[in-house]
This record gives sequence, C-alpha cells and structure tokens, in this order.
Amino acid sequence: MAYITFSTADYPLTERLEASQDIYAAMANIDVSLPRGKAPEIETRIRLLPGISIALVKTSPLTVKRRSRQIQDGNDDFALLLNPAGRAAWRSELEGVGEVECGPGAGCFGFNDRPGTIEFQGSQTYMLNICFSRSLLGPLVGDIERTSKSPRLAPETFAHLTQCAIELVQAPGQEDHNILADTNRLLDLAALSVGAPRDIEITARHRGLKQARLRAVKADLRISARHGDASLSWLAKRHGVSPSYIRAMFEQDGQSFTDYVLELRLERVFQCLRSPAHAHKKVAEIVYDAGFNNPSWFYRAFKRRFGLAPSEVREVARAQHPVVEPR
Repeated sequence: MAYITFSTADYPLTERLEASQDIYAAMANIDVSLPRGKAPEIETRIRLLPGISIALVKTSPLTVKRRSRQIQDGNDDFALLLNPAGRAAWRSELEGVGEVECGPGAGCFGFNDRPGTIEFQGSQTYMLNICFSRSLLGPLVGDIERTSKSPRLAPETFAHLTQCAIELVQAPGQEDHNILADTNRLLDLAALSVGAPRDIEITARHRGLKQARLRAVKADLRISARHGDASLSWLAKRHGVSPSYIRAMFEQDGQSFTDYVLELRLERVFQCLRSPAHAHKKVAEIVYDAGFNNPSWFYRAFKRRFGLAPSEVREVARAQHPVVEPR
C-alpha cells in the first residue's frame, strides 16, 4: 500500500506559501488560495489502495478549487468528504450538488469529474477524503449521480468508515494489512453510508459493517479490559447491539468473547510484571487490577499461557533490567 505525506512544517516559513501552491496543489491536482500575509499550515497523509485513495488533511484557513483544467486529468472517481475531528467546519460547493457545510461528524458526497470549491475557515480544520473508482463503488450505490443534492450519510456507518480509513492512513509502518479485506471493508461501509440497494445492503452489513463493529469492540476492549472493566452488557449498549450479537461476532471470528478478554488481561499482567514502572507493586495487586478475582484460577491460566509462574516472569525481568538503588 503506497503511502505519501506532505507537511508545510518541512519547509522554512518563507517557503511554505510556495510549497502549498506548487507542491501540494500538484499532488492533489487542485488550485490553492490562501489568506494574504499568512503562512499556511498543512499536513496531509495519503494511503493508496487498489481503486481507493484515502487522504487525511489538517489545515489552516485556505480555499481549494478543482477547475475545468484539472478535470481534464480524467479522474472521475466518487469522493466521500468527511469531517472527522476538531471543532471547525468547512464548506463545499459542487456543480450539480450545491453548497454543503460540514461540521465535525458530518460529510458529503462528491464527484471528481465536476468543478467544485472547498473553503476551510478554521485555524485547524480536518478533512478525510476517500475516493473510490467508479468501477468499484458505482455498482454498489445505484444511479447516485441523478440526485440533486449530496446524500445524507448514515451516522453509524459514517463513524465506522471514518475509524477504518484513519487507521489505514495513520499507520505507514504496518504492512500486515490484508489489502483485499481493507478494500472490501471500505467499499461496504461507503455503500451503506450513502444508501445501497437492498440486496447489496444485506451483503455489506454482513461483511463490512460486522467487521467494522468487531474492530471497534476490540479497540474498546484493549482499553477497558486491561483495567478490569469489560462488562458485556456495557459494551453491547455502547455499540448499539445485543450481548448475544457481540458473542456471535467473536465466535464467527474464531475466538470466544471470554477467551479474547482473558488473553488481553493475561497479556496485561505479563507486561506489568516485566515493566520497571510496576516493580514496586505486589503480584497480587497487579492481578486484581487486571480484573482477576480468583487467584488460583489466574495462576493456572497464566502458567498455561506463558509457561512460567508470575514470580518467575518478574525474576527474569529483574535479571535483565536490574534496578539500581539510589545512593
């Protein structure tokens, strides 16, 4: 997966205006206009997948335009323009769609073969631009070009789509991604966001939305389970599904919910035992903090998982990183 970045911070203050108007504008194939007398602050990360490009932009005030001469590049991709974070809104105006203002948590649909303008007014404004080739997304969304305005994006799939895209664009060193799975997940979530026909919606919900939900649940668990707070009912309420649905998602993924939480907690204890930052804590304290209430059961599970008792893990860690007592 190709990864491209641009930042005005890489240029001297006196060269940032020129870099924005020449280098950044050429990368995005747009015209860039900036407030007079102010050096721009632009950061862009771009991830390229087969038939899909993801660009996460953080910028100071500026206006970008795609004019007739830029349209001649032959790019007729569909574009989802999302505002994923921050407090500032941006305004989009596209031929055939009209004017749309997008605050954080909102977005609009665009067409790269039409002229348009986007105005960023805030001191720090975010945009997540996900472009899909027509051959990929077109068959999933019907004749969306006949609509007179940008379709309203479904809130739930908007959130999952945003999270999935940001994960991909912010992790340049992770080459273990399944490219086909990532592409299909983005396609499914995009189709559900703008309104897919019923037959395609069923497939997309089963594949893309379920995987996105599972990833979101696991992300929550990685934070909460290690502190002993992993109530299934709380998790289900938070994600708007039933406890049985969450259990089924994990089982279909090849691991039970209980086993996944156990693995997270055991790993948490193991890391704490090896960390000098927790060397002052008793083993029992670390175990209870990780959510284990039955010490004897924990010790059996821990030794089965790591082949060592907790005290042995701590001894090995101390031998490798001895603590030097202050004089």
